[in-house]
Amino acid sequence: MISVWVSLALWVGTLAGDQGSGVTGVLKDEGNRPVPGAKILACMQKVCLVGETAADGRFRFQIDPPVDVVIKTEEQADAAPRRGAAVLPVRLREPRVVDVDAVMVPTLPAGQPFGPGVADPQVVDAGDGLTLTVSRRALKPAAGQAILNVAARRLRAAAIRRYPPLDGETIVAVYALHPFAAASSAAISVRAMSTLPAGTPVKFRTIDEIDGSFSAAVPGRATGTHVATNPGTGIGRLTYLVISR
Repeated sequence: MISVWVSLALWVGTLAGDQGSGVTGVLKDEGNRPVPGAKILACMQKVCLVGETAADGRFRFQIDPPVDVVIKTEEQADAAPRRGAAVLPVRLREPRVVDVDAVMVPTLPAGQPFGPGVADPQVVDAGDGLTLTVSRRALKPAAGQAILNVAARRLRAAAIRRYPPLDGETIVAVYALHPFAAASSAAISVRAMSTLPAGTPVKFRTIDEIDGSFSAAVPGRATGTHVATNPGTGIGRLTYLVISR
């Protein structure tokens, strides 16, 4: 799906009812500090609105409902520190302004080198207790990107409390993945540290970077020390990984 990018002057004002519909919030780093002057996007299936955060990190987009939208930033893997993409799905169903509070920009670890496909499949300790089994030859980067390493950052609970509900499920963990938006033609198996009781059924999903929709659930189970996708199954994209029970 090709999206049209539209430059947008962010609109300001109070959250009064006459301010139309849309999404507002504050872009923050992992130290809970506002990120000013940052490029931020509100993307839907066919269009991306592009803006810049204010001096206090605040952003605001005017969007008419009903629509599914993802508020996000671009990955900055070459920055110091390395910054992952911020991703927050939002469901606009009513004509009002939705305040999503803070949208967090994750700090990526250095990442694990990801070698040529002769070693496939490769077991990669991506970071924060997450292990991915990936085939290099099956993994394709997003346009304009290169695959040099794989990294993961587990988000704090405060960063995910605004996520849309998953049919009564409870979110166990969310990981920001790098290289962001890389897609695999072979299933990527997942293993993550967890204290859930052994035998607890869990589900693994990724968030679509185009409109914030969730992928189909991949089944898995807890072992008492980890959760893992069932044998022969796995995720198909490196965006945000959502683990639920």
